[in-house]
Amino acid sequence: MRFETSRALDAVERRLSIDPLAVGGVIDLVEAARSVDLDGGRPAALLRLGMFVDAVSRQLGDGNVALYAVAERGAMSDTDFTSNERMVLRRWSDDGLIEMLPPGGRTAARVREVAALTGLPVITRTPLPGHPGPVYLTTGAAGGMELALAPSTGSSPRPHPVLGRFWRCPAADCPTFGRQPAAGAGQPPPALPSGAPLCPRHGERLIDAGPRPPATMMAVRIKGTVRARFPLTAARPVVVGRAPDEPGGITIGNWLDDESTRRVSRSHVRLELRDGMVLVTDVSTNGAAVLARTGSSVPPREVDLHRGEPKAMGEWDEVELYPDVTVGRADRPPAAVAKGGAPNSVMADAPTIALRLPKQ
Repeated sequence: MRFETSRALDAVERRLSIDPLAVGGVIDLVEAARSVDLDGGRPAALLRLGMFVDAVSRQLGDGNVALYAVAERGAMSDTDFTSNERMVLRRWSDDGLIEMLPPGGRTAARVREVAALTGLPVITRTPLPGHPGPVYLTTGAAGGMELALAPSTGSSPRPHPVLGRFWRCPAADCPTFGRQPAAGAGQPPPALPSGAPLCPRHGERLIDAGPRPPATMMAVRIKGTVRARFPLTAARPVVVGRAPDEPGGITIGNWLDDESTRRVSRSHVRLELRDGMVLVTDVSTNGAAVLARTGSSVPPREVDLHRGEPKAMGEWDEVELYPDVTVGRADRPPAAVAKGGAPNSVMADAPTIALRLPKQ
């Protein structure tokens, strides 16, 4: 049983990140771990995070999407967690997989701040009146839980200017701002309690380490399932097609059936990030359309693209290369998601009674 629980926690660990480009939502780690109504088990169970990971995977049709989890340092000494869970929390914190705040760090406020600055959805058990961006409310369901957008959810504000700079923490061992991200990766947003950028972990004033090109993560979905993820930056356009010749092009031919292979061009659409907006241009011989939506639950309206003319995409929009072959923001659910269980479920090997083990 211990081995199976550890293996399931290892699977959860691989789906935690504080890179906004890798995640599908922001969550209060302790709130998720204390969701007793999901299983009727212990007061706090770290393995419950896996239910949230799987729910986001189902929502986005993405078997590799991660969660941005925030917690206060007191969680590492909370006796409602087992000794092994407290050790795991410390490892996740030290490795920079979760954002660990100092005592009194106001986790709920930080979750909302990260979401507001990045445009990521908040995943929560309770409504958040007045929050400017998308909010996913969780509900229990057979075999786990489901997500639903809050009725009053809105569109995200434009990315904050603070995200246009790299930041470095004066604390040399800081796992959050101690090193510059690798190419194609993102950096978490600073804390802005009074406008000055601070390290959320150490409370230190951050050092400006130079300009950072804006970026957003895009996803190619085929029949509702994500087959490719790629960062779109202001530095270079990205071409998506069956087998594009352009450097850095996204090849999707391996996932197409015979009919879609004939209809998707080698180079089909070109995507650019300009002034915070995603622009799409049809460069194909077969045509493309934008599936325009103003929200997740709004039926899409098809807008044909004129070849060679760029068109701005909204945050909920997708560009359709061929029916069931679309490109859109990786952190927004598509108009149609593949049916079935969560892709790459982290709970597949979890013991069914693991959440009900007594405290150690």
